[in-house]
Amino acid sequence: MTDVTPQDFDLDAWIDGTERPSRSVTIYQRAGLIADLDALEAQILAADETEDVDGPSMGGGVGRLRAKYQEIAQQFHDSALTIRIEGRDEKEREAVVLRVPGLTPEQRGAVAIADAITSPKFTPEQLEKLAARIGEVQFSRIVTRYHEACTEMPEVSADFLPKPSTPGDGGE
Repeated sequence: MTDVTPQDFDLDAWIDGTERPSRSVTIYQRAGLIADLDALEAQILAADETEDVDGPSMGGGVGRLRAKYQEIAQQFHDSALTIRIEGRDEKEREAVVLRVPGLTPEQRGAVAIADAITSPKFTPEQLEKLAARIGEVQFSRIVTRYHEACTEMPEVSADFLPKPSTPGDGGE
């Protein structure tokens, strides 16, 4: 990257390239599969303890259980939907809600959040139906991300990156 001096900096181009803060959240269509995974995990742990004492079980019990776990985990993973939410300022949030008179507080929230969701697009009615179907725990994650996109300064965190581990990389 070349050094840009204050005289070379094109402020108008920079402003034209700006974007609103956006957040994303993943929800799951098949969240009920977690109960199946919990039960299989308990069976696998119990079978592992039995094999440690008695030797390998007949019929590949643990292997079969692990394969079933993997299959269900994949179904859960495949049911994911990532929702992208763009920040709105207070005036924009108020304006979008005021366009539709006579809304209940829940409907006002659905209109505001549906307007902020950029991918996939939702109508307020679809968002209300989704909230009823996926439950409070998952839907609250959507609402939280909406509030974050609207009110928090965007930051990048590199905490998830692997840490250097050799003395030459700054590790111990």
